[in-house]
Amino acid sequence: MDKKKISSNPRRFKSIRQKTSFRFPHIVNEEKMEVWVYIASGFPTTLAVPHLMKIHYPGYKSCLCNRETFISIGGRL
Repeated sequence: MDKKKISSNPRRFKSIRQKTSFRFPHIVNEEKMEVWVYIASGFPTTLAVPHLMKIHYPGYKSCLCNRETFISIGGRL
Protein backbone atom coordinates (compact mmCIF):
# COMPACT_ATOMS: atom_id res chain seq x y z
CA MET A 1 0.00 0.00 0.00
CA ASP A 2 2.93 2.35 0.52
CA LYS A 3 3.90 2.19 -3.18
CA LYS A 4 1.38 4.70 -4.49
CA LYS A 5 1.62 5.79 -8.08
CA ILE A 6 0.53 9.16 -9.33
CA SER A 7 -0.31 7.75 -12.76
CA SER A 8 -0.65 4.30 -14.29
CA ASN A 9 1.96 5.21 -16.93
CA PRO A 10 5.28 3.97 -15.43
CA ARG A 11 7.40 6.05 -17.81
CA ARG A 12 5.80 9.33 -16.87
CA PHE A 13 5.65 9.15 -13.08
CA LYS A 14 7.69 7.26 -10.50
CA SER A 15 6.41 5.96 -7.21
CA ILE A 16 6.34 8.47 -4.38
CA ARG A 17 8.94 6.70 -2.20
CA GLN A 18 11.41 6.10 -5.04
CA LYS A 19 14.37 8.47 -5.22
CA THR A 20 14.91 10.25 -8.50
CA SER A 21 18.14 9.56 -10.29
CA PHE A 22 19.97 10.79 -13.34
CA ARG A 23 19.58 7.28 -14.90
CA PHE A 24 22.82 7.45 -16.97
CA PRO A 25 26.42 6.88 -15.79
CA HIS A 26 27.92 10.32 -15.18
CA ILE A 27 30.76 12.18 -13.48
CA VAL A 28 30.36 15.66 -11.98
CA ASN A 29 33.26 18.12 -12.18
CA GLU A 30 32.24 20.86 -9.75
CA GLU A 31 35.28 23.09 -10.43
CA LYS A 32 34.41 23.48 -14.12
CA MET A 33 30.65 23.00 -13.56
CA GLU A 34 30.55 20.12 -16.05
CA VAL A 35 28.75 16.79 -16.05
CA TRP A 36 30.33 14.07 -18.20
CA VAL A 37 27.67 11.62 -19.38
CA TYR A 38 28.18 8.23 -21.03
CA ILE A 39 25.33 6.88 -23.16
CA ALA A 40 26.02 3.58 -24.91
CA SER A 41 23.10 3.61 -27.32
CA GLY A 42 23.48 7.10 -28.83
CA PHE A 43 20.73 8.89 -30.72
CA PRO A 44 17.80 9.32 -29.83
CA THR A 45 18.66 8.57 -26.18
CA THR A 46 20.98 11.60 -26.13
CA LEU A 47 17.95 13.87 -26.55
CA ALA A 48 17.01 13.20 -22.90
CA VAL A 49 20.25 14.66 -21.51
CA PRO A 50 19.38 18.41 -21.74
CA HIS A 51 16.06 17.82 -19.99
CA LEU A 52 17.68 15.77 -17.20
CA MET A 53 20.42 18.39 -16.80
CA LYS A 54 17.86 21.13 -16.17
CA ILE A 55 16.24 19.02 -13.45
CA HIS A 56 19.28 17.54 -11.68
CA TYR A 57 22.17 19.95 -12.44
CA PRO A 58 20.86 23.43 -13.29
CA GLY A 59 23.65 25.74 -14.41
CA TYR A 60 26.03 22.90 -15.30
CA LYS A 61 27.25 22.07 -18.81
CA SER A 62 26.73 18.55 -20.14
CA CYS A 63 29.50 16.74 -22.00
CA LEU A 64 28.71 13.51 -23.82
CA CYS A 65 31.63 11.13 -24.13
CA ASN A 66 32.47 7.68 -25.45
CA ARG A 67 33.33 4.65 -23.31
CA GLU A 68 37.11 5.10 -23.41
CA THR A 69 36.94 8.75 -22.37
CA PHE A 70 34.48 8.02 -19.58
CA ILE A 71 36.71 5.30 -18.12
CA SER A 72 39.87 7.42 -18.49
CA ILE A 73 38.40 10.29 -16.44
CA GLY A 74 37.44 7.92 -13.63
CA GLY A 75 34.01 6.62 -14.53
CA ARG A 76 32.73 3.17 -13.61
CA LEU A 77 30.30 1.19 -15.73
